[in-house]
Amino acid sequence: QYYGGPNNLITKRNATNHIPNNDDESEEKSGRRVWRAIQDTDDEWTNILNSKNNSSIAYMTADGTSSAVETKHWRMAHHNDRRSIDESLSRICEQQEREGGRMKQSQLGVLREDPHEDMRLLQENFTVASLASAVRDREDTLQHCATLLSQNRLEELTKILNPYNRQFILSRRRSKEKRLDFRNGFDNQNIEFLRKGLNRMPRTVSTAHSKRAGVVLPLCNVDGVPCILFEKRSRRLRAHPDEVCLPGGMVSEGDDKTIIQTCLREMEEEIGIGHNAVSVLGVLRCNWGEVHHLVGVAVTPVVCYLGDLDKFQLHPNPDECAECFTVPLELFLDRESWVHKQNYAPFFVGGPHIIWGLTGYIIHRFVMDLLGHYNVVFDT
Repeated sequence: QYYGGPNNLITKRNATNHIPNNDDESEEKSGRRVWRAIQDTDDEWTNILNSKNNSSIAYMTADGTSSAVETKHWRMAHHNDRRSIDESLSRICEQQEREGGRMKQSQLGVLREDPHEDMRLLQENFTVASLASAVRDREDTLQHCATLLSQNRLEELTKILNPYNRQFILSRRRSKEKRLDFRNGFDNQNIEFLRKGLNRMPRTVSTAHSKRAGVVLPLCNVDGVPCILFEKRSRRLRAHPDEVCLPGGMVSEGDDKTIIQTCLREMEEEIGIGHNAVSVLGVLRCNWGEVHHLVGVAVTPVVCYLGDLDKFQLHPNPDECAECFTVPLELFLDRESWVHKQNYAPFFVGGPHIIWGLTGYIIHRFVMDLLGHYNVVFDT
């Protein structure tokens, strides 16, 4: 599957239809993995295990062995969330969310096809003077074209308008972009591309906040498939129970010298991955005003690479984490898997659970602001 150009959120319905059939339990490279906490195992998961004649408690805490059991759980959760998506969205942001549609498209825009993304990039990356000059030049060009048309000088008019032809614009954008090849999962080359991309992101002016936190955006390979690792919070927690999140937490002023130290400490406490096994790629620079509006806390996302999760034994802390699960990176590049509503963070509905709120916002920014600068290739 190939996603070309900066608008690599191309609708590819076959990209989301990777869920194996109910009778197919032998898919080798699905990239779908689940780790359940012992104390948070529910009846549904137990029934799945019993149906496979597997009663090992160690298995339920994810011993790192790929199996059709966890693939079936991933598929069942995805199917159940799909069936109740209207009810879930209504619960999250009330009835009006059900009436929201996907982001409407116009033409190819200046930098991006998506009009909202195009406007955001123009405002954040160009000065008022440069934008005013561009508007003036564009107006002069339109007036000149109108004059040529009124004089029936069509050959000259065609030469002026050719650079605005759709195929010319797409070709020009592709020629300026680099290729990000994920056919072999995350490797040294594409990880280095991501590291450089994070370092080149526009700097933003930070403001003082009384509450600071950090979260990890964990990239990993599962069965050779590039994925993102998520947590599902324990239903016993008072704040945001049973919701999908990224590893992380509040800054400990006495213990944490940097926000990266906060992220790595929290991830080890929550799912048992030590800091020595993690490669930090950089900070995903977001609009801090939007982040603060979503959660009331200054949250810094740190992108990390965990390597091959096949080599890890994840141990979700049942006091904080009900389960960990992975979602293939390719699914996040499908427009049909995202739901947009004004004044809400984007919703991702292509995985086993709905991803929304701050987590949905961070993943969407990662896809648009970082992956959006590359021609992205997947082996599907």
